[in-house]
Amino acid sequence: MSIPSPQVGSWRARGRVWAVRKMMLRPEREAAILRLLAQAEAGVLHVSELGRRLGVSEMTVRRDLERLDERGLVQRVRGGAVYVNSPTLLEKPFHDRGEEYHEEKEAIGRAAAAMVHDGDVVIFDAGTTTLEVARHIRARRVTAVTNALPVAGELAGHDTLSVILLGGNLKGPELCTVGPMVTASLAQMSADLLFLSAGGFSPERGLTDADLREAEVKRAMITAARRVVLVADASKYQMVRFATIAPLDRVQAIVTDSGLPGEGRRALEALGIEVLLAEPAGPVDARPQFAQGRAVAPADSR
Repeated sequence: MSIPSPQVGSWRARGRVWAVRKMMLRPEREAAILRLLAQAEAGVLHVSELGRRLGVSEMTVRRDLERLDERGLVQRVRGGAVYVNSPTLLEKPFHDRGEEYHEEKEAIGRAAAAMVHDGDVVIFDAGTTTLEVARHIRARRVTAVTNALPVAGELAGHDTLSVILLGGNLKGPELCTVGPMVTASLAQMSADLLFLSAGGFSPERGLTDADLREAEVKRAMITAARRVVLVADASKYQMVRFATIAPLDRVQAIVTDSGLPGEGRRALEALGIEVLLAEPAGPVDARPQFAQGRAVAPADSR
């Protein structure tokens, strides 16, 4: 009786392992992918690594990832995927974030609205602070472009406004549209002003966000606008999120609140960025004035 050589036996053993892996059903593969991503550092794995661990082709992995992405369980990135419950991607739903720093956001929105002039074409990014800006410019004659349903809803129905809602894939928790349809539409536009939101901003790491798809839309908005104004409360300063949007020098002005540290303001101004600190300004229809980089209320509305 012939005895197979160790090398032959080794190859046969590998073949059996391969056969077992190939027999894994799609639901089992998808569960395995989620488990591997959850265990990976930062929740990220490359397609080739997933294929190697599962013993399937990269094409099979890509199809599985597409299905998982459609179900909101992973987020596709270049060459791989990210587990959506990774700490680097965690973000609170839109309505929950709206309750945080509400007074600061309202003041920021009022101050930023003073930058809008009749006849302007203004892009509104999705965010709780950009919504506050929209609430304070609804009486002005502007063309508003947005991917945010709350912003469009706030501005709708006013005779002096023209509202363009960018169509695309709806991101439910954020109540905004994302994807190639949004970016393609923005590529055909030229705007006077962009009110931009971000999950974090810092001189060293620039503008960042929790969601890669939203970051892509924000970059397209920046390209379409002549002037970019970041509206963000001071808690976002030096916060770094998963997805890079752009370097901070793509921003011409930042409207934030007085919680911004002095050294932070100096670092931002050293980049040539105008920094405006918003203060509570009484009635919502009071037009703020800017003094020494600070937005203050008119004297009779304090």
